[in-house]
Amino acid sequence: MKISLKLTFFCLFLIFSCHDSRNVKTNREQPAISYREHASELTTDSINSRIYQERRNYTAQLVPDSGTSRSFRERGNDPSPEAREEFRRQRNAERNANIEWVKASVSRYSPGSWHMLMEYDNLPEKAEVPTTDGGMVTTEKAAATFQFLKGRSRIDLLASMETNVHEIAHAYFDQNVYRYLKQNNMEMNMDNTQGYIYMSPAKSIFITYPLKDMFPSGRLLPLIPEDLRTYRFDTYIGGNTSTQSDGLIGLLNELNAYYLGSEYCFNMLEPYKEAAGSDAAGVFEWVTHTQSTMSAFYEFDFFIKEYLLLMKREYGTEYEKLKSYRAFSDAYITVHKLYSGLIGKYQDRIEDEMKILNSSGKAEARIEKGWLWIKAGNSHVSSGTPIFSEEKEILLSAIESKKYREIERDFPVK
Repeated sequence: MKISLKLTFFCLFLIFSCHDSRNVKTNREQPAISYREHASELTTDSINSRIYQERRNYTAQLVPDSGTSRSFRERGNDPSPEAREEFRRQRNAERNANIEWVKASVSRYSPGSWHMLMEYDNLPEKAEVPTTDGGMVTTEKAAATFQFLKGRSRIDLLASMETNVHEIAHAYFDQNVYRYLKQNNMEMNMDNTQGYIYMSPAKSIFITYPLKDMFPSGRLLPLIPEDLRTYRFDTYIGGNTSTQSDGLIGLLNELNAYYLGSEYCFNMLEPYKEAAGSDAAGVFEWVTHTQSTMSAFYEFDFFIKEYLLLMKREYGTEYEKLKSYRAFSDAYITVHKLYSGLIGKYQDRIEDEMKILNSSGKAEARIEKGWLWIKAGNSHVSSGTPIFSEEKEILLSAIESKKYREIERDFPVK
């Protein structure tokens, strides 16, 4: 459905929410708004007080009609059963073609993401390994490789592929443990939490750590003030996820999955341009669908540092043991550096794309108070989207405070 916008005092807010099958991932994009500048009396506060949900995540000024077939109801017809069936067939064929296009784009532009997906795809549907207590433990794949792809259009499928990469990273974390143990003739210790951290085709780390030396992330609830409780706080600190059962390793698992989703998004600018129909629309869509997963870095950086600080102060013996566990230190420091470095590249890429748009004569782009604004062609309308969601602004000063210096000395992530 194409969204038509009048050149009057009009705002469009977009929210895209993703929930995984285990209820352990919650993702959100900040609203993208479009209104005629200098004519509107709307303020940022008044805009943020009005939030509307829309299925399509782009504005009509930037993105042309995709040309997809309309439903019979939209056309006002009363079709025969045969016509309805033919319409469904065409719609399914269109979606399948777009899915194949997205897969080919991931393979070309984000080969690290594709490698992880194919590694998971090649794992057996069932696996079993012996346990240290003389038993056997079996597992089955929790999800199909592309189970989390949603939508019909190329834009929608590109956006949902981020969720898919994130969730399959979790599935691979669990499932590849069995292959690793078999290949290394090892037994599974059922008293440990264990997982396989994939970072790139060249870098992966197997982690196994005693559950008795962990505590649930819920222990942080009374320590984090209301003004620092961001969007993902309720899910990962107050909720019932692997961050409770697996403690710090669960938080590391989430940090890594959000990194992999962010890396995918960063790599997919060119496909967004192609899907949106122009460079200006593509850049806008890319930032709109990337800012939330990029911002998750600040939340999990904060959660993990709070966890480590509590562990050091109240569980000194367990903390010293964790410090000496090379696999955790290596995984945490590596993922943190990769993620923070990616955020820098993301900001640089936006600046570069703005220069290209402004020199093209086909669009105008600027950054104002943390928002990217783009005006295409001769339009009098600018469309805006935040470069990061509000979590960055809320948490950055806390993360950079002296409070965590002792943790950063023990785990030098900078």
